[in-house]
Amino acid sequence: MEKTKSCFTMIIVPHSEETTYSLRLSLKAVRLLVGALIAGLSLFMMIACSYRQVWNESLEARSLREENRRQNEEMNLCAFETQQLLAQFERVESLTGKVTSRIGIAATDESLPDYENRLYASRSGEGVFNRAAHNITRLQQAVSEQSDSLNQINEQVEEYSRRLEATPSIWPAWGRITSGFGNRRSPFNRYVGQFHKGIDIAAPYGTPIYATAAGTVTGAGYRGGWGNLITINHGYGYETYYAHLSGFAVSGGERVSKGQVIGYMGRTGRSTGVHLHYEVHVNGVAVNPLNYIY
Repeated sequence: MEKTKSCFTMIIVPHSEETTYSLRLSLKAVRLLVGALIAGLSLFMMIACSYRQVWNESLEARSLREENRRQNEEMNLCAFETQQLLAQFERVESLTGKVTSRIGIAATDESLPDYENRLYASRSGEGVFNRAAHNITRLQQAVSEQSDSLNQINEQVEEYSRRLEATPSIWPAWGRITSGFGNRRSPFNRYVGQFHKGIDIAAPYGTPIYATAAGTVTGAGYRGGWGNLITINHGYGYETYYAHLSGFAVSGGERVSKGQVIGYMGRTGRSTGVHLHYEVHVNGVAVNPLNYIY
């Protein structure tokens, strides 16, 4: 009985009328079989978990490689943008130098110190991306500062242009100078000396008279010995006089440009012949007009 109780019998009954089969296993064999089955399942689970871990690590490595590739592309783009900004900065500096040298004003020095070393040192080593990003930020700041400087220079250029346009610099009429600036004998009495405040230019009657600078006509009418006189205020302390005209092409209060026809040569007023009497005043003082004809 003891021996029977320590065994298991498995009976296999076919659906046909064939003989049945029986399998008798001892308790020890069953225990070994169950232990082997559990060990096999455990081994399978361990292999499955290891495979899953290896697969996840493979996916992570692939993701890291892709991230590394993306960062390399970004790094190359950063290097390219840095070079572009550097080239732009150099062009702005060059333009600033040309503008300031042409108009004779001092430029603000906004150069970026040692930017070449900063740029190329950032191509390799630890913290590459951060250093390249810092270089880009620094270059952008430098370009912005240079742009502000250039805007200031542009304002100075515009002011310089306005002043240049308001400065007498051309001949008021084509002709020959018959009397210069300074002391001379009076044309009406050779024994009397006088100070001639302008120059006399002789030419045929009706010769056009030109404004020698941009400004506003402050007077256009007959004034005693001046005859028909035009006065123009150019600003910046400059004022010009055009006397003995035969006629006017402008009127008081009109804005005129440099080289514009304002009247015509004549001999009105106290004059010995057809000519233009031309004066230049600076801050209310008559100066030699020849110093303002280029």
